[in-house]
Amino acid sequence: MPLKLSPEPKTVKLIRTARQLTSATVADAANFPLELLETVENEKTELPKGKVLALAKALAVPTQFLFFRNLEIESNLPDFRTVANRPAILTSAGLARVQRAKSIISYLDDELFRKDADSALTNAISMDTTVSAAARKLSLYYTPVKKSDGTVDPVATFRETRISIEKEGAIVLCDRVANDSFRGFCFSEKGHFPLILINTADQRPATKLFTLMHEMVHVLLGRTGISDPNILENKVEQFCNRVTASVMMPDEEFRKQFASITRKDVRVTTNALARYFGVSKSAAALRVSDLKLADDFYGRWLRALPPKIPPIQEEDEGEEQSGGGGIPAQIGRFGYLLPKVLGKAINSRSISMMDAYRLTHLKPQTFSELAKIGEKRLGQ
Repeated sequence: MPLKLSPEPKTVKLIRTARQLTSATVADAANFPLELLETVENEKTELPKGKVLALAKALAVPTQFLFFRNLEIESNLPDFRTVANRPAILTSAGLARVQRAKSIISYLDDELFRKDADSALTNAISMDTTVSAAARKLSLYYTPVKKSDGTVDPVATFRETRISIEKEGAIVLCDRVANDSFRGFCFSEKGHFPLILINTADQRPATKLFTLMHEMVHVLLGRTGISDPNILENKVEQFCNRVTASVMMPDEEFRKQFASITRKDVRVTTNALARYFGVSKSAAALRVSDLKLADDFYGRWLRALPPKIPPIQEEDEGEEQSGGGGIPAQIGRFGYLLPKVLGKAINSRSISMMDAYRLTHLKPQTFSELAKIGEKRLGQ
């Protein structure tokens, strides 16, 4: 007898509406009659396993989500759309990080933190702003650190750029969410601290740096968004990528470097460009194509890649005077602004250490040390 399953009706409807999808769109994607989907959303309905899998795929959620009775799911904003208007897929772990980030900025959306939240970052540019004008604004926060050979050090540049961003009032967090394609997301809404979260899983330092800059464009736009390699045809995401590339790989300098190192081997050329500018290889190859410096360069680079990519190792921020004991890793996770803001509130007895613990799960001694480093790095 074929296995049949009954999804939770309210949950199916909740997911569909959160995804901002019509019944007709989901029914078509799942190859369901519209009447069957409407029945599934209103009463317990037994479905063959294949149809349940098709429904989960159409809604872009793990199959088990369809059976949760008290599911909490973030709305998939238009910026989160992938190619063909599909919702960006976040795993349950990814959704949990989104919810946690929202809880942090919701807690900070209080008169107590209003002075610290004063920032001119959001809505500094718009989608009508030219790429060159937006790049000039973004470049104010980009702080490249060069190695002795003149190439950009992506690890040190990430740290210093993060500091320049947090000095202006945007919180930058890092977390590891394995097996999830999103690289980062941004909340940039009126009344909140702008917040950027970088997913450090499977990101090399150069990719992590590009993601930070990409999400910073979202902050400047005042538009919440998610960075996901599956998002290919979204105008906001394309704009953020173009602006970021313009800052990290300036047109004139990039052309000069390409002319000096170009070889017949696209991988050798791409590797040299990526190393010089401290960007990912894919970003460098795409920049060559965008500037029309060579025919089908990005496509040829993709075709030249090996079938298996080596595993990626994560790196801590390496805070020189942190005192060890795991402090560098916690700085990597929480940055400087969040500990500083909460530390000031604790010192003034406006909040308790328990409030800071609920938000960070850090021991008092560890949190106090982070708050001191935050003050030192960002100023009083």
